[in-house]
Order: sequence, then C-alpha cells, then structure tokens
Amino acid sequence: MPSKKVVIKKVPHLNWAVAMWGGKPVPTKQEKYKPLTGYQGVLNEGETEEIFEELYIRNPDKNIVHEFENRLREYLKENTTSEMPYKMPLEVILAFDINRKRLFEVDVDNLCKTVLDAMKGIIFEDDSQVVRLLALKDTHEWDTNGLSIGVNKIEKDSDGWFRDLKMFYIEEIAEPEIPNNNNQN
Repeated sequence: MPSKKVVIKKVPHLNWAVAMWGGKPVPTKQEKYKPLTGYQGVLNEGETEEIFEELYIRNPDKNIVHEFENRLREYLKENTTSEMPYKMPLEVILAFDINRKRLFEVDVDNLCKTVLDAMKGIIFEDDSQVVRLLALKDTHEWDTNGLSIGVNKIEKDSDGWFRDLKMFYIEEIAEPEIPNNNNQN
C-alpha cells in the first residue's frame, strides 16, 4: 500500500493540544491486577466459610501504568508552553484510540484517570482544576493505539467548547388567571 503524507494540525479554538499515536495502549490503574480464572478462593474464619468466585492477581506487567505515565509526562514536558502549568479552571478533551477487542473491556473513566494523573504538575497544577471533561474512546481508522489531549482555559463563563452545553433549562410557568366572580350589583 502506498504511503501518504499528512499534516496534523490543532484546531484554532483549543488553547493547547497534543497527540500520541502508536505504541502500547493507554493503561488503567485496574490493569495492575488481572483476573485469575479457573480458581475459587475459600476463606475460613472459625466455623464460617466464604467462597470467592472472582479472584485477582498482580499483573506480571505491574509497572505498565507507571511506565506509561512517565512516558506521557516526558512527552507533555516537551510540548508545554511558558504559561504552564495552568493555574485556572480548565476544560479537557481526551480522545482514546484503542483496538476493537479492548473497546468494550476498558472503562473510559479509568483511562481518563491515568492521563489526568500524568498531566498533574505539567499541564495544570492539580486535576481539581478540570471543570469540564469530555472523553471519547473509539477505534482508529489506522488500527493503532492513540491518545489526543486538548485543553481550553476557562477564564470567564463564556470560554470553552462546552459553555452552551446544557442538559436542562428552566422555563417559568405562567400562573393561570383566576376569574373574579365577585358580582357587585
């Protein structure tokens, strides 16, 4: 298949963005452990016996999260601006590209936690500054693992991509007029 050259550009209304494609997938903190299949656990306490069907063992690749966070931190440091770490409220957009099999095995909120933890102290001082978070996980047309991160500063209420995104609105209900039946003749 002939190769193509492409230029990947940040959309203009993001204050900052980076992307990483290829390599290992973004791990989650839960991947430090893996299910132990085919076994039952039995806990005996006196005359009481409790059976556990779901057992987990430490993943032999237990450093996967730590290694990923270090790799991401180094990449983020190479791509920061002079105003970072940001000290204001932020809107963060995280897009995870993962293979089809893993798409339904990993929770998007756990992927976010791994990435937000790695961003702490580099992109923002603390993840409590993230007031809006959009997370997407999907397969990629290039069948590769990837992570894209976008950040917007929220300096006033009108800033950000999601400022007008509302799930509900308030509508005032007019009180019905009650006819006055006081007939005075």
